[in-house]
Amino acid sequence: MIYRQTLICIFLMTLILLSSDALPPPSPADGGMLRIDTTHDFVATTEVWFPDEEFEGLTAEAWIYFEELPEHGTFWSIIGQEGRFNLVIHGNNRSLGAWGYAVGAARSLTSGGFDLPKKKWIHVTAIYDASVGMGVNGKGGNWCCPRGHLIKSGKPLHIGGIVRQDLGRSHFGGENVKFQGYIDEVRISNVVRYKRPEWKVPEGKFKVDKHTISLWHFDEAPGAKRFKDTSGNGHDLWRSGALAVKAQEKLTTTWGQLKR
Repeated sequence: MIYRQTLICIFLMTLILLSSDALPPPSPADGGMLRIDTTHDFVATTEVWFPDEEFEGLTAEAWIYFEELPEHGTFWSIIGQEGRFNLVIHGNNRSLGAWGYAVGAARSLTSGGFDLPKKKWIHVTAIYDASVGMGVNGKGGNWCCPRGHLIKSGKPLHIGGIVRQDLGRSHFGGENVKFQGYIDEVRISNVVRYKRPEWKVPEGKFKVDKHTISLWHFDEAPGAKRFKDTSGNGHDLWRSGALAVKAQEKLTTTWGQLKR
């Protein structure tokens, strides 16, 4: 009996060690993290995200970690909304990039730069004030003069997955393929939060203030389908977007029918 218990303990300890080796260390914000790969391909709001806002300023930021970078000719979406903006990792030059669509502009506002390290948590930022810029680990900013507002969008917000571009405008070349890595602490603000050329990277968990319009800590239990928006604006994220909600609604309906 003691021998069997010893074997079980060794087996469980081995599983714990293997699982811990498979995960990166906690991000500088600590807490949980969101894994995104070809199986867990994205999380998204189930409703349109701020459809009637023409943002004069917008900042999207996150901690990210990945084992490898996208291949040449492809790019990964980190945070984006179809028809409005996207923060990406591009495989052609292995760097961060961003695009946004401004009111009255015939072409998209695009920029790219900053070589990215692998197997290391980095703080990434997209900065929009109808120009566009980005930053890594507290260095970056906008490189063009402001010229209006970001346009409205009737689409959900995506983290990971595919965020479609308007091919009639200038855009990033290559195929948008599924992000593979880890994301922690995503915050979106309705203001340009960081100014060039350098700024202090946030310490600990991102905090809610008067400019925060969405904030996700991803501290939910493993296997969670829903991730709470702690900004107070109620833009919770769901695994695979509305598919998770539809599955839940179907289960609720079936359970209701069984109870009759």
